[in-house]
Amino acid sequence: MTKTLLHIGAIIFFVIAAGHLACLLALEQMFAFYNVTPIYDMLYAVESWLPYAVTVGLVGCFTVAGLYGLSAAGDIHLPLTKLAIITIETLFALRWIAGIVMLFVRGFSWLEIGNLTIITVILICYAKIK
Repeated sequence: MTKTLLHIGAIIFFVIAAGHLACLLALEQMFAFYNVTPIYDMLYAVESWLPYAVTVGLVGCFTVAGLYGLSAAGDIHLPLTKLAIITIETLFALRWIAGIVMLFVRGFSWLEIGNLTIITVILICYAKIK
């Protein structure tokens, strides 16, 4: 069961990475859709390529998180797998808490509920490594 959950978590991370990669085609509109235009504007003010670089960096992070899920499942070998999974779990637990806070600060949002659902699934999938 644990191996299956790790595979599901890895697939989710790869889908998230692909989604971020696709966002590069209409990045400004995606920042607006997620209601984070001020972040885009701030990054763009520094350098016009910076929002794209940050998004590509996120693609890399999500891809690595997926690869570490495969490593924890025993499909590939990466160094420091247990530490990486604990780090991923910690970061996503913090993101989950931030999402709950955002629901109270910004008000109810189906988009945030969707994000929290995906984060919850990832936390469950990566929770029981040995």
